[in-house]
Amino acid sequence: MKKISTGELKKAILAVEAERLKYPAAFRADRAQRATLQKSRRASEKIVSGFLKEAGLDLKKFQALQEQRGLQLERMVAKHKAETLRRAMQRKDTLQSSIAAQSKALRDLVSRRGFFPYPTFTLSTPFLIWSIPLLNISDSVAVPFGSFAKFKFSTSHSGIQKVGFYFYWPNPFEDYAVINAATFISAAGHLKSHAPWGYWTNTSEVIATALFNLWFGWPTAVTSSTYASAFLGRSGALSTPFIGPDTEGTSVSSGVSLNTTMFAVRPGL
Repeated sequence: MKKISTGELKKAILAVEAERLKYPAAFRADRAQRATLQKSRRASEKIVSGFLKEAGLDLKKFQALQEQRGLQLERMVAKHKAETLRRAMQRKDTLQSSIAAQSKALRDLVSRRGFFPYPTFTLSTPFLIWSIPLLNISDSVAVPFGSFAKFKFSTSHSGIQKVGFYFYWPNPFEDYAVINAATFISAAGHLKSHAPWGYWTNTSEVIATALFNLWFGWPTAVTSSTYASAFLGRSGALSTPFIGPDTEGTSVSSGVSLNTTMFAVRPGL
């Protein structure tokens, strides 16, 4: 049986992501489109600014008040984040213990003779911990039933950031294997969304989810994967011209189990 390498797996995963980007589920303006939209928006803001000045509004004073409100919100969210991360550290052992207990319970069931009529396999250590797009993962460890990754991600554009734990199981049988797969994951952190002040409404939204993907052998196209998902957390911010900027924060601290059934794997893959 051919032995795969980390480099080969990365190339295959990137091919899947490139195919996915060709057919996005939702429209996202590209860089050139965003530049055109921003140009027209600046022109509109210039007209609105002139109208408000003629109406007698002190724009400098009004903007200063909005900036002051924005700073107050930022301090509040920063305090909330510090408290959230402190609580997350306190709960980390509890969450990890829960994941370990679920894994042990599943292994104990598997070890019972006759409980499962078919062969059962346990993948305890990821083959690869990787991010797409490439992101600096500050810390990560791949160990049996205790792998983790720490990262910080920020952006001013729409998009999806993934941090994944990849496991490899070659089908040792001479025929297709139809498998039921299950996994457990815990997540702890903080989500922050910021909508800056402007003459129009601005929105910002951050959503964290856990995905469990399976591939037929090498990932070659978007149609070759299936997944289960679980919601982890959401933070949304909304600003308007007269309410001002908005900054919101949400804590993430949860453990979830994901599974998928009746998935066919070709022999030798």
